[in-house]
Amino acid sequence: MQYPPLRLWSVPLALMLMITGCDQADEDNHSGTMVGTWQLMGLEVDWVRDIAAPAGTNPDTSYTLTASWIDAVTILGAEAYLADHILTIFTVGDTILDTTAAFNAAVLAVLQIAMTATFNEDLTYAITGTYPTMLLDLDSCQTEMVIPQISDAGHYEVDYLTGIFGISPGSFDMVLPEFHDGEMELSDDGEVLTLSYVDRTGHDQLVAEGETWDEADRVIHGAAELPVALVTRAFADEGTLSRTGYIRDTGGQLATWGDYLTYYALIISGHVDDLLDNGSVSSLEEALALIGQWADGGQVDQSTGISFATLLTDDSDHKFNPQAVASGGKLPYKINPVCIPVNEIVSFQTTWFRVD
Repeated sequence: MQYPPLRLWSVPLALMLMITGCDQADEDNHSGTMVGTWQLMGLEVDWVRDIAAPAGTNPDTSYTLTASWIDAVTILGAEAYLADHILTIFTVGDTILDTTAAFNAAVLAVLQIAMTATFNEDLTYAITGTYPTMLLDLDSCQTEMVIPQISDAGHYEVDYLTGIFGISPGSFDMVLPEFHDGEMELSDDGEVLTLSYVDRTGHDQLVAEGETWDEADRVIHGAAELPVALVTRAFADEGTLSRTGYIRDTGGQLATWGDYLTYYALIISGHVDDLLDNGSVSSLEEALALIGQWADGGQVDQSTGISFATLLTDDSDHKFNPQAVASGGKLPYKINPVCIPVNEIVSFQTTWFRVD
């Protein structure tokens, strides 16, 4: 069962790039230039991350994303690993992230994101405030959003005829990446500026012209979440990102249990695997037929004390309760995070309003 790319915000320095917005002119001609002070009022970011093969690694390398049953250790002890489930396998070139996030003024205020940009007549700029970014904890391979302070300065370039905009280093290292192919647009009254640009600094083949790739710039993606469907609360193609969810498969193997991986389904699947491994049967259908005969004969599963007749009934109408094992239920799973090297392209559209 394959799942779509994760949509995690593990984008170091990505969102801060939004601050490349700049704008307008002197007090008598605001509609013509960017000179002045601007406040961020809107942001849209599109992230695309593809699995990479860093120098010295095997291009055939694959990355398996698994999930573990939350109550497995309590119920299965040392054999808890037997309940682990493969969610998806990523290979080099696969797109692991392709998502867009939009922040309007209200959302920026709630998240306490506020940036001010000043563009001077001498083509220098300065940016201060707070911005959102994601930090990866390599030990846990999980990423979380933080909102640190930013203070950046450098030179800007703009062509008012074509709308092309760029920034480059000043007297000290920039926080933001250098670029020269951004696009800017001023409103008719000169009070609102939209700036769009693409950051390619995290891509080993698409870095800016004249630059060379440094593996120290490699983005590592902490794959730790998948979409979970609102109704089923199972990992699915679309839904709210979550590290936990149910396992659901409509391919037929879990049909007896409402298409969910339940406790009863897990116990039966263990017997199916044993029958296949020891050669007693040659297919899933044969295994289920044989287990059906056990049920008809009144046999009981020795490890749980639950009859096979019961184990072959649908227990997906409730969540598993460790205090009532015999009642079965849907099994909640938690993703085991995986760190994966990627090539990243981030596209930004920022909107600013004039404050001076």
